[in-house]
Amino acid sequence: MRAVSFLILLLLVFLSSTAQETTQKELIESGILKAKSGEFREAIRIFDLAIALDSTEAEPYYNRGIVRSELHDFTGAIRDFNKVIGLKPAYPEPYFNRGLAKDYMEDYIGAIRDYNIAISLKADYYEAYHNSGLAKFDLGNYQEAVMDFTRAIVYKHDFTEAYYNRGLSRFKMNDLTGGIQDFNEAIKLDSSQYDYFSSRGAARAASGEYEAAVGDFSTAMIINPDDLNTRMNLALAFLYLKKYRQAVEAYDAIIEVTPADAEIYANRGVARHYLQDLSGACEDWKTASELGSNKAKNYLLKFCE
Repeated sequence: MRAVSFLILLLLVFLSSTAQETTQKELIESGILKAKSGEFREAIRIFDLAIALDSTEAEPYYNRGIVRSELHDFTGAIRDFNKVIGLKPAYPEPYFNRGLAKDYMEDYIGAIRDYNIAISLKADYYEAYHNSGLAKFDLGNYQEAVMDFTRAIVYKHDFTEAYYNRGLSRFKMNDLTGGIQDFNEAIKLDSSQYDYFSSRGAARAASGEYEAAVGDFSTAMIINPDDLNTRMNLALAFLYLKKYRQAVEAYDAIIEVTPADAEIYANRGVARHYLQDLSGACEDWKTASELGSNKAKNYLLKFCE
């Protein structure tokens, strides 16, 4: 499991100077319209023209940086946000967006540094707290991530992603009760996300609540039937519940998509064994053994030879 990305905000309207030439204003407005319609490269061309008219204005650099981020040109985006910061050092948004660009480049330390600057300039910047938490999550600093997500929730009580990601962090810390509580809150706020149910199911399974976990995994599969991780967790939960027929059916569906996973064949073999299908079990364990499963090799020696 991993934290969901908090997408860049299209803060395309920056605080512009009344001293701008009308022609530059028109170019910026045109570039913004192109960006909003998804014509990113044309938007960049227009912002280039605006910068050529007056390179002392922050707005075209800022908007070009946003568009470059959308195009995954994070190095170029950082250069633009650097320019904005040089011109307007008191505004938090360019630090936030520079941090996000660094985040995508996996420079998590640099990203956290920028999020902290943004927060120092805007104390209730809940998106910056949230993204700082994500960066700390990626660094494995789960306790600090929990603190950041909590701060984000303080300033935005209905921040669904913050509850979810705090739940993931608590799950990583083996705080299963806290994790489940956070997943509950996320689901209350948005019941359309399959990963919210899947993650709560994983936490419930880790807590030994297999029936409840099956319910969550099943709901997640209804929302997104193509998610293999959830299907694998569902099959494993069926095994723990000794619902071997359902486990076999779940593993059958997985093998149709990933026919070279040793663990899947080994586990389906276990389910078949308990269903008194020794021939099918041995066939699965043989396949799993050939794919490198030592567990399946031991099963073959014990039950099939």
